[in-house]
Amino acid sequence: MTTRTLKAVTGGTAADLIRRLADDETFPAYAPDLVAVHRDGDHSDWVLAFRGGVARWTQRRRVLADRIEFEQTDGDFQEYAGHWSATDGPDGCEVEYTVRFRTSVPHFAGAVESAAGRVLTRTALAVLEGVGRTARLTRGGRILSDLPEGGSGHAIR
Repeated sequence: MTTRTLKAVTGGTAADLIRRLADDETFPAYAPDLVAVHRDGDHSDWVLAFRGGVARWTQRRRVLADRIEFEQTDGDFQEYAGHWSATDGPDGCEVEYTVRFRTSVPHFAGAVESAAGRVLTRTALAVLEGVGRTARLTRGGRILSDLPEGGSGHAIR
């Protein structure tokens, strides 16, 4: 199972950010790789552009005062779950996005899960910048980018 975590600070309060993150049908307006989100109660259908095709899944979510938890109930991932959490801090709202997933292609897991992780975290950051207006990353920036051409992996921090 692969886990990716982003942490950031954004303006506003934690309660307001959780309220805006709960309106996930607006996310495609902020994130170019997110093709569609359609909500029906606590379940939603997601379509994410990925490697010339799309990844599709249905997820169930639970919205709490300081956190939104989500988990795939059907779709292209073997496993997919995570959360958004927010707390008020001295410099604004401190946000964490964590996603855990496993693809259905075990012999390509290293390459596919790495690429999927980048798309998922870039999408999460775009959403956070859209709903939060600005976001200053405090953890996870290195997982947002592909390696530079000819890079060894040591150039990205």
